[in-house]
Amino acid sequence: MKWPKWSIVTGIPGDFLPTLLGCIFLFISLPGFVMLLVNADRGSAALAWPMLVVLAAGIVLGAGFIVFGIRLCACPGSLPYRLTHPRLFSR
Repeated sequence: MKWPKWSIVTGIPGDFLPTLLGCIFLFISLPGFVMLLVNADRGSAALAWPMLVVLAAGIVLGAGFIVFGIRLCACPGSLPYRLTHPRLFSR
């Protein structure tokens, strides 16, 4: 039996779903991360560090999904295409 692939992983060209999910992750995680860094209470250190780790993971996932979505939606030769498809080992 063949398992269906998740549409985010397969990456159909022109699919904007990864970009949308990345924006959601980023917009949910980033304000909480900044507010926890700026306005953390003295007695909340036991809760603040795990929450910072979880929110930072959400920010990293969001940024990764946004880059993946831009890779799928960008036309070859455009600036977003060149920024998301780096040639690291070319001469």
